[in-house]
Amino acid sequence: MAGVWKRDGTIAVTKGSKKVVGTGTTFADPKNAAAKGHLLVMVAGTAVDLYEVDYAESNTVFYLVEAYRGDTGTGKAYAMDTSRTDSIPEFARRLNATLGAYQQQSDAFQALLTSDAATIEVTAPDGTKHTMIPWKRVTSEGEGQAARAKAEADKATVAADQAVNVVRDSAMPLPDLWSPLVDSLRLITGKGRDVKVGEDVVARNWQFERLSSATERQRDGKLRLVPAGEPRYEGGVLVKERGSTNLYFPHDGSGSSATRGSVEVTAGSGLLGEAVTTKFREDMELGGHYLNLRSISGLTAGDDVSITVELIPLRAGMDSIRLGSNDMTVNGTVVNITPDQVGKPLQIVHRSTMLGSVLRSFVWGFVGGGSAWQGNGSLNFEILSVQIEKGPPTSLIPTTTAAATRATELVWLPGPVNSPGYGKSRTYALEFEVISGSLSGYIPLFCDGSYPTRTFVGVWSDGNLMANNDYVKAFTTQFALKKRNVISATFDYDGGNIAYSLNGGAVVRSSTPCTIKPGQTEVPYERLEIGALGGWGHASSIRIRNFRCWHRSASDAQLRAIK
Repeated sequence: MAGVWKRDGTIAVTKGSKKVVGTGTTFADPKNAAAKGHLLVMVAGTAVDLYEVDYAESNTVFYLVEAYRGDTGTGKAYAMDTSRTDSIPEFARRLNATLGAYQQQSDAFQALLTSDAATIEVTAPDGTKHTMIPWKRVTSEGEGQAARAKAEADKATVAADQAVNVVRDSAMPLPDLWSPLVDSLRLITGKGRDVKVGEDVVARNWQFERLSSATERQRDGKLRLVPAGEPRYEGGVLVKERGSTNLYFPHDGSGSSATRGSVEVTAGSGLLGEAVTTKFREDMELGGHYLNLRSISGLTAGDDVSITVELIPLRAGMDSIRLGSNDMTVNGTVVNITPDQVGKPLQIVHRSTMLGSVLRSFVWGFVGGGSAWQGNGSLNFEILSVQIEKGPPTSLIPTTTAAATRATELVWLPGPVNSPGYGKSRTYALEFEVISGSLSGYIPLFCDGSYPTRTFVGVWSDGNLMANNDYVKAFTTQFALKKRNVISATFDYDGGNIAYSLNGGAVVRSSTPCTIKPGQTEVPYERLEIGALGGWGHASSIRIRNFRCWHRSASDAQLRAIK
């Protein structure tokens, strides 16, 4: 006889995570949903483990009250006791809240009818507050009519101001594709992955994939380890990075040695919540005092390698820190230290080309403008993290006893259903920040299509910022990127050109009209990709938000006005 518990599909669980991801599941089905207080039962051999359900996010995702204790795995069978209904306290709480809301609205209505006050404040069901004139004032022959007239005049003034703003901001209509990418993958307009509750589509999202964990920088400067498959957002912006491997382990620098000093691993506050950190203390001798990072072997002469060290300068009088290696063509990068930077985290990056197969790196503080000084036993600096990787620098990949890899992040939408059509006019806009380029030197921002019929915007390997359709392009090397940038680009197939504006600046225009290559038919493709050049090639590391696409061209004035 079939049971009444929920068993459809399979689930994937991660040890230490509250998130549960299903395949072929219906966690949000209103007829038999996973709800707070339900019981998840996991059976492994003769062992049975029980978990309390917190809430369901969608048909394929729900969360536990406590983190999963078992082994990480996918395709796991499960059982969920959904026969339990609300508890008496929970039902009482909801009933009390409902009655309270009705009472609040009743009180507000009575006040509107009977109050003698000049105005009263009313709270709407959505929580917004509104100042209103009571009915007695509205119907009175004197003051009430004047008050109403003044209120209407004030409203007209506000409406006029709003109208001015609308005219100013309506240079372009509502985008055909629009996604803020501030704290979720949700689309406001456009086609994406359907998020359903039962049979109803309640949202559409970008597709996202990362087959490993990754670190996310928090507002306090610390890092959070984000599970595989979960997007990262830093400062209200989606993070999208290429894959990379941290060759240095452990990342806390505890395996280092010292010249004219000592390495101490003592109590501290690590980036990922570690209770101890690595410090370098100078000795009492005269000479250079520096930290030797653990040697890395297995590299090849000519390899492009980045060394990234995050540390806290501690020594009074330290005026600079040099990070580098004599095994590279450029042997160091020097960062000046001001007195107010002592005691504050600092990230230093050195990137150069390998001379041989072994990399021996150092972190060397300078005191009094020189690399050698009379030591006094002071702590020089505290190491928070070390990362050595091939190519340009990326975010920290934690390591312990061996090198570790972060998988490439893939962000995409179905391309053809969001495109106006091959050879049709369109305009794109997005906010972006460059973390680092691809291993090949490109910095693609997005690409819609497959070569040789792509539409893309990004920085080419020769340093040109361009908007390109694989036949005609607008490009220049005369540009300067800020920390956060806005670019808008139009492809006008109706007798116009390809053109773009960076940060509202002068419009860069193609030298020839925007057309498709004669005789070239569109190459079939599937995706509009972020941070790649089609087929996931030349993956860059960027932060991106507010992605928009209009199925129409834009004028120069419109391009410069888009924010």
